[in-house]
Amino acid sequence: MKLKLSACLLASLLLSSAAQAMEHDQFNQALDKLNADIPVGILSHQADVGKGQKLAQNRCIACHGEGMLKVMKLYPSLNGQKAAYLVKQLVEFKAGKRVNSIMHAQAMGLTEADIKDVALYYSQQPLKPLN
Repeated sequence: MKLKLSACLLASLLLSSAAQAMEHDQFNQALDKLNADIPVGILSHQADVGKGQKLAQNRCIACHGEGMLKVMKLYPSLNGQKAAYLVKQLVEFKAGKRVNSIMHAQAMGLTEADIKDVALYYSQQPLKPLN
């Protein structure tokens, strides 16, 4: 029984690893299609949705959360955005190529891994209806 359970657990882990590798490759292919200057550290990082969720809840929600989006129509909802698009925007804010003092400050506080993590998290959230 233990051997059968261990084999099932191992198979599950291998499938999970294979799925993550495929997701990583697809994410990087989408980044490549943008023809943007994406740092190598972002490309080599295996994005972690859990870390992205923590970042979103601690740093992004103040402006991009549901409560603020109802008040500040200018702030975009990040839910359901393409992960590669979000990476590109954060990289450009951080580099000063895209100008917004609030977002520049926020992006400067993110590591390359943070950028990919939070982008993946938001890309997996359901779209919010526009009102």
